[in-house]
Amino acid sequence: MRNGLKAIAILLLVLALGLQWALLQTVAWTGMLITYSRDASFRDAVVKTFDGEHPCPICHIVKTGRAEQKKSDQAKLATKLDPGLVWNGIVFVISSVPPQVSASDQFAETRGYAPPKPRPRYSILLIPSIGEG
Repeated sequence: MRNGLKAIAILLLVLALGLQWALLQTVAWTGMLITYSRDASFRDAVVKTFDGEHPCPICHIVKTGRAEQKKSDQAKLATKLDPGLVWNGIVFVISSVPPQVSASDQFAETRGYAPPKPRPRYSILLIPSIGEG
């Protein structure tokens, strides 16, 4: 159960960050390397894969998907940064005069007895309610 939840969380994170396009592009490049290396040397296959002149159908899908996602992200950003909704923020004023702290009340009544020793160990739930008893 936990492994399934972790997998779902990772999948959602990948999708939120847009990493699905990088993963799909990696799959496309791997397929292109395998396909091109059948007909030529590995060096030529690498050059043909990454030169940008021989894109595969998956590369076209990735390119259009990234462009659409970028457009939608820019549209969302434009609506979020509406100048009429900009918040001015808080202005902090630092005074050179330190705050006055009141002295302790020296005439306050003090406790006339020491706390019980050892401390009571009973629960608050075991204390009888007022009026019982």
